Amino acid sequence: MKKILALSLCTFIFNVNLFSDQNEVASYTAQKHKVDFYKQEANVKEVLSKEYGKVEKLAQILEKDKMKNDINLKTAKNIMTVDIWSEKFLRSYVPTDSELKELYKVEKPRVVAKYELRNILVTYEENADKIISALNKSKTKKERQDSFIKYVKSVSNDLASKQKDGLSDLVDVNKLNSEISTALKNKNEGDIVKVSLKDIGTQIILIEKFIPEKEASFEESKEALVNLAKRKALAKEIDLLLK
Repeated sequence: MKKILALSLCTFIFNVNLFSDQNEVASYTAQKHKVDFYKQEANVKEVLSKEYGKVEKLAQILEKDKMKNDINLKTAKNIMTVDIWSEKFLRSYVPTDSELKELYKVEKPRVVAKYELRNILVTYEENADKIISALNKSKTKKERQDSFIKYVKSVSNDLASKQKDGLSDLVDVNKLNSEISTALKNKNEGDIVKVSLKDIGTQIILIEKFIPEKEASFEESKEALVNLAKRKALAKEIDLLLK
């Protein structure tokens, strides 16, 4: 009976140690190779386990000898400790609905202005001027759009947008090229602007749609509020730990 008990206890300890090692290998795999260890085939798991074993052994040898008292290793450990803990804290912290609503009142989040643009890219500015002059003779917004699309198909060097008649997806104004953003300022839907882009050419832009900046609803800003609440909670936790 004692033999069986001893054997069972030994097996239990072995399994616990094995599970612990596997967790370390899984963590190593995620950080080093950016994949999930537990989703790998058995032969791949074995390779990863041996790889981590070598890394672990080498690290232990280096810390006792060549890297002993190394200042870079010490600071790297400090940085990694804080970074890993911070990441885990942010993942685990779940702000309450009332916390988010309070943040919404304080922050007053807004949705930035957006543009939907159609563009023609030409090599020379003088060609752009001729095209703009012809487009400005259009009597209606629809006529101007149709003429613009014809020029896109016939002369534009922007092959990517050419496939979509020069049309780009809705884009936040703060994500636009600074020259384009400046050129679009105070312009309206249907207006055409010209932008010279260094080493690229001259871009002719038709403003298809403009959505002005507005106050964001609670639902629209919820994701941003959650991230903000997490960062605030992290900062608060750090302050408490450092007291």
